[in-house]
Amino acid sequence: MGLNLDGVFRGRGDKDGYQQALQVDDQSEKRLRLARDKIRRELRDALRNWSDVVSPEQLFEIHESFDPPYSLRPKFRMQGSFAYHTHISAEKTPPQQIDLDDGMFLPVSFLQGNGASHPALMSAGYFEAVEAVLRPFCKREGWELNSDKSSCVRVQLSRDEHMDVALYAVPDAEFYELNEALNEAVKADSADFELNEAVYRDLASDRIMLAHRDEGWKESDPRKLESWFKDAVHGHGAQLRRQCRYLKGWRDSQWESCGLASIALMSSVVTTYEEEGSELPENRDDLALLAVASRLPKVLADRVKNPVVEGAYLDEGWSPEDRQAYICAAQSLHWDLASAMKETDDPEAALGRLAVAFGERIPMDGDLVSEDGTRVLDHGLLNDSGGKEAVKLGGSNRHA
Repeated sequence: MGLNLDGVFRGRGDKDGYQQALQVDDQSEKRLRLARDKIRRELRDALRNWSDVVSPEQLFEIHESFDPPYSLRPKFRMQGSFAYHTHISAEKTPPQQIDLDDGMFLPVSFLQGNGASHPALMSAGYFEAVEAVLRPFCKREGWELNSDKSSCVRVQLSRDEHMDVALYAVPDAEFYELNEALNEAVKADSADFELNEAVYRDLASDRIMLAHRDEGWKESDPRKLESWFKDAVHGHGAQLRRQCRYLKGWRDSQWESCGLASIALMSSVVTTYEEEGSELPENRDDLALLAVASRLPKVLADRVKNPVVEGAYLDEGWSPEDRQAYICAAQSLHWDLASAMKETDDPEAALGRLAVAFGERIPMDGDLVSEDGTRVLDHGLLNDSGGKEAVKLGGSNRHA
């Protein structure tokens, strides 16, 4: 007959499931958002008088026809898991941490050179200015400024919470023209933290430049990933987002730290829904997760493409040993799910299987498990002895 484990993942009635166990608690989220707002305010206020922290030669590429602005008026846009609503709490602290990603967008003149335009701001000077502002501020707040990240400024808030600020430049003329088209005064606009949604949407993709410590300016449009994921959720429903959170929880249970990026897991989920979303029951997160897990080993065995950047990959830096470890863990995930759902009618045994994959945050409550008459052999489940052997051949023998 098999077991229905949907309640274990989504919860049932007044009993919490795995998704509730993954949630960032209200106090942590409140601290992160408060820290974000404090950092935004400090940067906005200090950059009005940027020459107090860096010299014009440090910050700008000076030309005869270019006069540095008297003040800089940054705008901000939250990015990453908090923007996608896929953030989860950390399981193993340290080294795992809850992180909030913010983007700082600085309208600035663009200069022509070598047939292309680039910000008058120097990328290295951008980092210097931001860090010159934040260094004394972090000291006052009891935080630590981390300059080791190549594409952002990190503020370590506590042993298990941090915030990353990515630094962007956008053309000031285009930015202010868009504001005028929306009948918004520049002065009024500069009083707000958030980058206006319509302005953000209408900025030219090739004119959003990300500052990189080692590579200078890079074209980087954070909207692409955000739109890709939001479109997937809009098309397939909130269950898709929950699947991404389940996989992130699985990864964090299996490794304290690893190179298996959240975007790679999200891409695997989206691909599964694109190929067979209509066949995945909306009221069965366990069956949907089984379908995702059945495809994950193959996804990780091939080059993992960035879903929004042509020619870019999410497995850069993986060694052959890394890749094999990820494949074996994914095979084991599929086996654990399959055996929990099909090989036993004992709720305790099924929960034990799930705990092997997802760790101690799986609720060990038999009331969340029920009998199931659904046939669950369509995603590579163990309808004969071959399934188990296939997992063993992948390199893991813990289920032998």
